[in-house]
Amino acid sequence: MDIPRRAFLGGAAAAGLPAFAGVNLFGAAASAAKGTEASPWETADGSATDAVFVRRAYIDLAGRIPTKDEAQRAASATRPDRRRELVDALLDSDSFADYWSMRFCDILRVKSEFPINLWPNAVYVFHRRIHAFVKDDEPWDRFARALLTATGSDFRDAEVNFLRATAQRTPEGFAEIAARTFLGWEWADLPEARRRELADYFSCVRIKNTREWKEEIVQVEGEDRRADFAARLLGEWRDDFAKAFVRRVDAWLFGLDEPDPRHVALFVENGYRLRPLVRALALSPAYARGPVTGGFPYRRLDAEVLDDAICDLTDTKRDYQSIAPEPFTFLPANRRSVLIEDGSISNAFLLLFGRPARDTGRLDERHNGITAKQRLYLFNSGKIFQGLGRMVNDRAYRRQSMAEIIQDLYWRFYARAPTPSEKKNLLGHFKKLSSGAEKWRFPRDLAWCLLNSREFLYQH
Repeated sequence: MDIPRRAFLGGAAAAGLPAFAGVNLFGAAASAAKGTEASPWETADGSATDAVFVRRAYIDLAGRIPTKDEAQRAASATRPDRRRELVDALLDSDSFADYWSMRFCDILRVKSEFPINLWPNAVYVFHRRIHAFVKDDEPWDRFARALLTATGSDFRDAEVNFLRATAQRTPEGFAEIAARTFLGWEWADLPEARRRELADYFSCVRIKNTREWKEEIVQVEGEDRRADFAARLLGEWRDDFAKAFVRRVDAWLFGLDEPDPRHVALFVENGYRLRPLVRALALSPAYARGPVTGGFPYRRLDAEVLDDAICDLTDTKRDYQSIAPEPFTFLPANRRSVLIEDGSISNAFLLLFGRPARDTGRLDERHNGITAKQRLYLFNSGKIFQGLGRMVNDRAYRRQSMAEIIQDLYWRFYARAPTPSEKKNLLGHFKKLSSGAEKWRFPRDLAWCLLNSREFLYQH
């Protein structure tokens, strides 16, 4: 077994690599470097370094790790307002709209699986509407009202798919998803009187077929009281309405179980808009904390982000399958995972790494922990290992010194430069290798170690 891989399995300290298999995210390397060199992850006051902040912002706001050039350019900036400029640029990017549309598609159950969920035609029209909500920074209360009160065709009137995407097509079923989505209320926790009250708002809703195959119409029979429900969201239910939204944003950015009251107040003050809330949180002192002593909560990358990162680094093509029958479901060729509109379109990697099923719209549908099966896959995937081999055997790499290759790999995987001790230890191992074959395999095995490390797999 080559030295970097042996170091990974036997302990990070031996190779000078981050704490790949340790209990703590950066424990071994942090201890080794303490008192001898600056931490690559945080400053003396416990704040995140510029390199860590750049990677963090790209993942949270754009749904991807930065490229080598992006990371180096952003981390080398010296302007006092460099972080604000980065956050503003990411918020205005197409990547922000794409990635956060994916998040809201999870909440709004955008998935084809007829008749339980939506027909593919409806999925795409609903996704476009959600994407416009994020891109245009439409107030959440306005969007909520549109979803709650819509009528028309599920193929043409996107908002009706909020009510259509439920297995229980009854007043109680509609009320349940409305209460969960907009108020954070779980149906099982509500008293019977409150359930009847909520269901009554949707007793007028009817879903009927048309002559067009699989098209359905959402229409109203009798008095339509759904607008009264929407009005109460900004009336007596305003606190719960704002908390339900902010709870999701706090979970996505900080891993918090409960919304911070200050964040809720900020959301209301800014007219129930997503972008000002995310901007303020991304520029807050809490978001700037370091991951070691600063206490910033780390969590594994979303399945889609991790899939895209690995495929980009290894130049590996993505493949997808769908439970909905062809030709009605469009299976994209090599599209980035965060751009997949339909929750039924997936692959083995996304399923293994906890992509949500989009059945309930709850946050706990997504699982961002590391399991034994996931570890085994990353350790043993021939597809990944071959991709890493292709990456480091590129002609450009063959023209570089080993010191340059180590520097390049750290920027690609970690969005930072290696510390002097990391580079020294790795070069020391390389020089001790006796055979040409071992030296030739060293960059590939190093890349394998970096990919399997917690510093790569986790948002920190």
